[in-house]
Amino acid sequence: MGFFTGFASGFAFTTSVLFITVQVHRSTRIEQRKAIRAQVDQIDWLTSSIGAYDRRNLPADVPRRRREEVEAQNPSVPTMKEILKQTWNTELEVLTRKAYETRWEDVRNAATEGWKAAARVIKRE
Repeated sequence: MGFFTGFASGFAFTTSVLFITVQVHRSTRIEQRKAIRAQVDQIDWLTSSIGAYDRRNLPADVPRRRREEVEAQNPSVPTMKEILKQTWNTELEVLTRKAYETRWEDVRNAATEGWKAAARVIKRE
């Protein structure tokens, strides 16, 4: 395996691991946010001053009930796997399109010029 192949595969592997790690962290934070909001709603309901002595006098919690109805009507909430798959496919599509549209002769010429410039700087010092 040549230098370029090893470098490219190492870069791809490292980028993939970092991307998956960031996405898992993001989805975990979203789940934590949902759990905290649910807990805050429960605490607010328990500590409500209206109906504090008799819960039968407590008015209907309209916003929470509406939210629950909307969630019950929309069962197609994407899972973490689907979100990760979609973002991975989008990123891969962008990178593939970029690689396909790149003129590799220009990349080679730019790398050659950069190498020559670096050699000139090193030889001057």
